[in-house]
Amino acid sequence: MDALRAVVYVRLSRSTESSTSLARQEASCRAYAERQGWAVLRVFQDCDVSGSEPPGERPALRELCASLSHYDVLLTWRADRIARSLLHFSSVVDACGGAGVRLVTVEDGWDMSTSHGRFAANVLASFAQFERELGRERTVSSQSHLRKSGRWAGGRVPYGLRPVLNPAGSGKILVRDERAEPVVREIAERILAGEAPTRIAADLQARGVPAPRVHNSTRADPVPSAWTHKSIKIVMTSQTLLGRRIEHRTGKVICGEKGPVEFWPPVVTEAEFARIAQNIETRYRPRRPNRPSHWLHGVVTCGVCGRNMKRSESSGSETFRCLGPLAEPHRGVSIKGDLLETWLVGELRERLRQARVVEHTYRPDMYLGDEIKRLRTYLAELLDDRRSGMFSTPEAVKVFRHEYRMASSRLEECERQPRISGGWEVRAAAQPMWEAWDRWSPEERGSYLIGCRVRAVVSAPPRPRARVQASARCVCDLGDLADFDRVVPR
Repeated sequence: MDALRAVVYVRLSRSTESSTSLARQEASCRAYAERQGWAVLRVFQDCDVSGSEPPGERPALRELCASLSHYDVLLTWRADRIARSLLHFSSVVDACGGAGVRLVTVEDGWDMSTSHGRFAANVLASFAQFERELGRERTVSSQSHLRKSGRWAGGRVPYGLRPVLNPAGSGKILVRDERAEPVVREIAERILAGEAPTRIAADLQARGVPAPRVHNSTRADPVPSAWTHKSIKIVMTSQTLLGRRIEHRTGKVICGEKGPVEFWPPVVTEAEFARIAQNIETRYRPRRPNRPSHWLHGVVTCGVCGRNMKRSESSGSETFRCLGPLAEPHRGVSIKGDLLETWLVGELRERLRQARVVEHTYRPDMYLGDEIKRLRTYLAELLDDRRSGMFSTPEAVKVFRHEYRMASSRLEECERQPRISGGWEVRAAAQPMWEAWDRWSPEERGSYLIGCRVRAVVSAPPRPRARVQASARCVCDLGDLADFDRVVPR
């Protein structure tokens, strides 16, 4: 009888001296599989991944669940390696049951192929979830204590403040930011003078004044961000300008016996603060609700920077535009949505007359590199132990020869298997594409083109505002449908 095909899953939230390392988890699972006579084909590892994350958001576990049909047994060190939520744990158990795979937890001794094992594992998962919720409550309690004692509890720092070491004890406190204070004062004076926040934001951006997210970022290369009407509204309506702190959970101003407590020197007076809020609110225009996205959104790309072009409305018609990334803007590229749609559908019908609907199937990566490396290390360690005299008795010599023969045979078997790279396979179905196209909704057509990596690349006209046909500055990349292209290149 052939040995059962086993796969190992290990996970670690954070590597510390007290944590069970990925290597120790893997060694324990491999030893268990060896005692049972199972062949471990692959090991999936999720490092620095919390057990509270859903299975679908963990890279290794997501890939493992997609390839369960290739294995007979799923081994893990403990049930909480799979999940710390009963709901998430049950979803993995159901996936294993649907694929006919036994889920075994080595340290706990549970086999989910039995009713007793499922009951015990569910109880254990419930306790793991309880432990995680207790940890969350402890974290919230600790942050609340820090705020009540006047210390900074972490998170995003309001613009105009900065964290420094607490001179009166441990931790950090927030103080006035001497670099941001002149900017806040300038914005306040310009708003009080009647200037529009949008104009102020454009001027600050043109002068190169760092936006709040960039200014307060602790990263060496912060993500680019721009001054906007919204960012100015957030900064100038914050009670921190009056020297007050906001309670994190309720959003209320922290008050003492005599009213609001002043934690920092105010930047504006209460009268100025009220006028600023009124001026901003008067100039604020509610944003119109977004219209449904155009069905070609995600298909249309810019021929200058390669980014997806954004849909907008211009003179009552839909337009695709691109100005480039914030860090490296370029001359605007735009095209009317109806013109692009007419051209692209005509181009597809001309080049894909006999095309059939294609289907995408994911094939997992089949490679035993980790197993080969482990076996080579194991054989080298056996030889070192043999030379050092650890296998000196006749019984020990028999054990050594058996282990070395089994490991060598397994190594030769693994090395003979070729590496098969995983990925998506494209397969043509029997249904003609244009029969399905006529039945599909616009959203389904757009999803199909995106899934087949079809792209409509739009370039800028030869001169600004020059009117040229779409075919003169648009190119269609057929992606996975290129094999059906019947247009003979010139």
